[in-house]
Amino acid sequence: MVSRNIALDYAKGIGIVVVVFAHLWRGLSGAGLLDNWRPDLVAGVSSACTLLSMPIFFFVSGLLYGRGMERRHGLKEFAGKVDAIFYPYLIWSVVIGLFEVLGSGLRNHSGGWGNLLDILWNPHGIFWFLYVLLLTFALVELVIYLAGVQRARLLALPIGALLLLAYPWAPKLFCLPELCMSFIYFAVGLTLAGALPKVQKPSWPGFMLALAGLSLLTFMVHAVWDMGTHSLRSVSPNALLTALAILVLFMAMCYALPEKGLAWLAYLGERSMDIYLVHLLFVATVRIFLQKAIHAHALMIYLVPGICLGIGGSLILTHWLKSGRAKYLFAPPDFLSLKARLASAGQPAAA
Repeated sequence: MVSRNIALDYAKGIGIVVVVFAHLWRGLSGAGLLDNWRPDLVAGVSSACTLLSMPIFFFVSGLLYGRGMERRHGLKEFAGKVDAIFYPYLIWSVVIGLFEVLGSGLRNHSGGWGNLLDILWNPHGIFWFLYVLLLTFALVELVIYLAGVQRARLLALPIGALLLLAYPWAPKLFCLPELCMSFIYFAVGLTLAGALPKVQKPSWPGFMLALAGLSLLTFMVHAVWDMGTHSLRSVSPNALLTALAILVLFMAMCYALPEKGLAWLAYLGERSMDIYLVHLLFVATVRIFLQKAIHAHALMIYLVPGICLGIGGSLILTHWLKSGRAKYLFAPPDFLSLKARLASAGQPAAA
């Protein structure tokens, strides 16, 4: 038996690979490099990536939170989330924003200096996910404060359903539409936290069956039923049932993988946050270089180095940055840490 739920690491590992591919794919589309492809195919691939990756990360976050919420909730717990989520959100929103400003004329969506000023209420690009994840934790902590832990478990799914119903009227400030779309998957994870096993059920036939079902469902959703998501950020309400079915098949696939022999995939899951924060630096640079300097056209010329450097380059860079003083790009020093400040405030004064 393993000490941690390896299936969740596998899920995050596969999910982050899909995220890197999706952002590379959308970058190629924005640069006009997929103009010879059928528009419905380009949009379908992008939708399939969103349907797979976004529910996974919210579901896993809800599952992990739900398993310890009885003993780990409250102001100090939320302060830790602010340190781990909101702090890197601010830092890397500025870093990527500067990259976009300095790359003006080269990137598809070059930003201006004004885009760096409104990140407190209007997250840009991929960082909406971190912003919404923090809002999700804040909402759950508020419900726990008002109703208690056990009632919060019972209320999570109804709140998720109400948010989906409110989606058409949600103002675009503070990523409220994305919160309405995404909270339901966190709620599903929180609700199932005590029901899902913590150990693997290794079965290669089971893995292949789940993978085949996932592939067939994804194809039918986009090529036959036209039930893909209408949002590039999260899953729009029209695709809720599709996303839940994909989530079930995907988790069955992850649980069917062996406990040993796939340490590299579990490692990607453990480092998924690092990859998420940094990968755009590599993905965009690879595309710009190959397009502007090499004038490449073949899709695989972009996909292979883009994905490899987007993942491998991110792992190497973040490891190097964290080994020195640049570690504060990822976690706050004590004087900026909300959790550290609350902890010191709760300690008795020295005699």
